Amino acid sequence: MAHTLFFGGKGGVGKTSCAAAHALNCAEKGQRTLLVSTDPAHNLGDIFERRLDGQATRAAANLDVIELDPERETTRYLDEVKANLRPWVNGERSQQVYRQLDLARHAPGTEEAALFDALTSLLLDRDADYDQLIFDTAPGGHTIRLLALPEIMGAWVDGLLERRRKVRSDYQSWLGDGEVVDDPIQQVLMRRRGRLAAVRERLTDARHSAILLVANPEPLPVHETERTRHLLEDNGLPVLGVAINKCLPAAVDGEWLRGWREQQRPWIERLTSHFSDRRCFVLDHLARAPDSIAALTPLRSALAPLARAG
Repeated sequence: MAHTLFFGGKGGVGKTSCAAAHALNCAEKGQRTLLVSTDPAHNLGDIFERRLDGQATRAAANLDVIELDPERETTRYLDEVKANLRPWVNGERSQQVYRQLDLARHAPGTEEAALFDALTSLLLDRDADYDQLIFDTAPGGHTIRLLALPEIMGAWVDGLLERRRKVRSDYQSWLGDGEVVDDPIQQVLMRRRGRLAAVRERLTDARHSAILLVANPEPLPVHETERTRHLLEDNGLPVLGVAINKCLPAAVDGEWLRGWREQQRPWIERLTSHFSDRRCFVLDHLARAPDSIAALTPLRSALAPLARAG
């Protein structure tokens, strides 16, 4: 089974750079690696100088990269739902159903459900193709909602299944000794429930999956990272540790930079203390934002132990 690592955290803290650096390290060690971005603000294509989409694209030896587009995934997801319903609804009724599905495109949670469906396919259907699955996720709360979906959707599907069982029971009582035909909707729900349970088991198994939180040594990212850790663990999701990114190195000089470095120091200490029972990486602030594979070299060196552990 492929090992799965999610990079999560507040927007702008450097999740994408860290995820890309780790993916390159894994690939260099000969591990078949898939790097996936679920963040709508994609920039993996810029780093790897590739035009990326929802299909795996070879970006380096042993490394494939995918950028999942929420709008495209929502369209695919709703089209699949329509296809499942097509044999069971027709005429004016089908038009009403499809109209409601089109309206659901903009409803809260639809985009997350579509992205989670894509994530499920990668985790369950592409698992044998790779040794490492690495996810660069959207900011903070979006990641928590996405990873908590198996439990939420599982409970929802359980409710639907119970209603279908009640319908079948009523049919049986009406028919007496008559035969109740197979329920195709219940079969679809059972398949969906099985996949949700499999993903839930995968995401909560620390032997196979974990989340590495990325933060900057500043008040807002630190507070959000601490809250995120507790929320993830409350949902049974294993947190591997934290990468404290954009720390000013001791070599930088000048009074203004020294003042900034001193301002960062208590927040670095706070995070290292909060994650004393987990892995902690302190990453130097780079001279410029990484915009190529070569520019990731310092991050790759700092995160090298993570690949060795994986």
